Amino acid sequence: MATDQWTIADILAWTQGHFENLRPGSPRLDAELLLAFVLDCPRLDLYLRADQPLNEKERGAYRELIQQRAAGCPIAYLTGEKEFWSLSLEVNKYTLIPRPDTETLVENTVEQIRNRQNKHSESQCLIAELGTGTAAIPLALCAELMNLHIIAVDCSADILEVAIRNLQRHESLLSPRDNRIELVESNLFSRINPPAKLDFIVSNPPYIPSGNISKLQVDVAQYEPHTALDGGPDGLSFYRYLLDTAPGLLAPEGEMLLEIGFDQRTQLSLLLKDFPAWKTSAFLPDMQGNDRVWKLGLSELPLS
Repeated sequence: MATDQWTIADILAWTQGHFENLRPGSPRLDAELLLAFVLDCPRLDLYLRADQPLNEKERGAYRELIQQRAAGCPIAYLTGEKEFWSLSLEVNKYTLIPRPDTETLVENTVEQIRNRQNKHSESQCLIAELGTGTAAIPLALCAELMNLHIIAVDCSADILEVAIRNLQRHESLLSPRDNRIELVESNLFSRINPPAKLDFIVSNPPYIPSGNISKLQVDVAQYEPHTALDGGPDGLSFYRYLLDTAPGLLAPEGEMLLEIGFDQRTQLSLLLKDFPAWKTSAFLPDMQGNDRVWKLGLSELPLS
C-alpha cells in the first residue's frame, strides 16, 4: 500500500506494532494520543474517521512525534498536555508530569479538608503546597472544595509560568468558588508569608534516592526534571525539611499530607522519632494497596 493512502486505521495499527517492539507500556494508547494531537481531534474521532487517509503534512508531523516517542520522550511532553483529576493541564520540560499515584494524595487531602470545614464552616481553609509544578494538586483541590486559600510554592519562574497558565485555563475553579491559589517562587518555604497559621501542608516532594535516578525508565530519567525527582542520598531530604519546618507554620491542630514512595514506610517511621512535635502519624494506601500517603498531625487528637 502506498504511504499516501495510509488511513487512520492503518497508521494506528502500524504504530502500535512499532511501539510494542520497542518497550512495554501502552502502545495503542500512545498511538491514539499522538495521532489525535496531530489531527487536533478527540481520540474517539479516530475511529469515526478510521478510513480517512492522512495527507503529507499530517504524516510528516506524526512521523516526527513517533521518532521522539521511540527515543523515550514522554507523550505528555510531545503533546504539551496531561490529564489529572479530569483536568487538562499544560506540561513542559520544566515540570514533572502529574501521575495517577498523586490522585491518592488529593483524595485523602480532600477528605481531611472536608472534615475541617464541617467543624469550621465559616472560616477559609489555609493550605501551603511545596513543589506545585503544574499546579495539579491545588487545582484538583479547588475542583472538589470551596473557600480555599492555597499558597503553592516552587523554585523557578519557568515552572511557575506553566502553573500560571493552568490557573488561567481553570479560572472557573477559583474566584467563582471562593478559592484562591497564590503562586510563590521560593527555595522551599523560605519566602512564604501566610496571613495566619496554616491548616494544612500538602506536598508530593522529590523522594527518589539520588543514586537511583539513572536506573529509572528512560522517559523519566532522561526527560523529566531531576529537581522534581531527587530526594537526596537516601530519598528523605525533603521529608526531613518538612518534618522540621512545618510545625512552625501549622496551626495547633494542623495536619500535613505527603506523597511517599511505596517502600519508604520503615525509613520514615524511624525518621519521625527525631521530630517529637508530631503527635500522630498514619500511612495510607493507594488503589494497589501500596503505602502512598503519609498523614501527620500536631494534635494529640486521633487523625480523622
